[in-house]
Amino acid sequence: MTDITGIPAYQFDRVTNTSYLGKTSRNSFIFTAVADSEWTVGETAHVSYVMSLITDTVLQHFSDRYQSDPIALNCFFLAKTITSNLIIEIEELKISKKGICYARAILKQTKDLKRLESTESYNPFEWIDKVHSIFTMKNMDSEKGVTYIYKNPLQHPLDTLEPYTYPYMADFVDCLFDTSSFAKDEKDVGKPEQTQVMTFKDGRPTDFKSIPYWCDMIISSAALIGPAMTGGPVWCATIQMEVQFKRKPTGQKITAHLITKHIINGRFEIDGEIWNEQGEILAITRHQSMIVPWSRNIEAKI
Repeated sequence: MTDITGIPAYQFDRVTNTSYLGKTSRNSFIFTAVADSEWTVGETAHVSYVMSLITDTVLQHFSDRYQSDPIALNCFFLAKTITSNLIIEIEELKISKKGICYARAILKQTKDLKRLESTESYNPFEWIDKVHSIFTMKNMDSEKGVTYIYKNPLQHPLDTLEPYTYPYMADFVDCLFDTSSFAKDEKDVGKPEQTQVMTFKDGRPTDFKSIPYWCDMIISSAALIGPAMTGGPVWCATIQMEVQFKRKPTGQKITAHLITKHIINGRFEIDGEIWNEQGEILAITRHQSMIVPWSRNIEAKI
């Protein structure tokens, strides 16, 4: 959706808008973008925001194909994304006329954070891989077959949720949160489980591009359990993350429930579900992260 000037109407679309540059001699496809400095945690681009940037390119790339719907996204985070110029290179791994397609999308930046002006000047050896992602694409409207739901996780009660202001990106997102999960003081241990309702402040609807964002727009498990367990300020660095899309997104508000069951040697998982306003499951997600000292996120380095 754009206004009369052609500029995306919603702020999330303005900062996740990518531009197709062209096809390379290696038969890959290059998109360019700029990671916005306001969509950060500490000094680096937020993982959820980065995934939506990448998703924008893949949705564009498959927009004219039969398989225009993502059904799975797997991301591996190799290095921090700096809020500056970047490219996303798409490689088609498997293309089918009507069946499932696979594509790899790699987010890259140079040491000097330069802008790539043309595919003719693209030298892969000058670019540092920051994020590797694999997309599985399908046509959801054509899906038919058995539907059987077993022990379906239901939305948790929402009557205990309270307005909550995120430490980061609070200017863009409204949130209701079950604050009973938080550690009450420095000696208390909180619960690494959260239920929340989220929406964009400017009323932007939910779609495929925003689902990865909502899957990681969360309070880290380490922050929930508190300093009695972590020993001080920490940062939860995402190692890898998966999103499985269960149906086409609708509405504006989403409800999310996420839980961590195992924190072992500083490494932990997060399992979660995302629902729409009608209580229909939109996506499930799993993260693997590490608890590291906050100083690791103070300076963004290439």
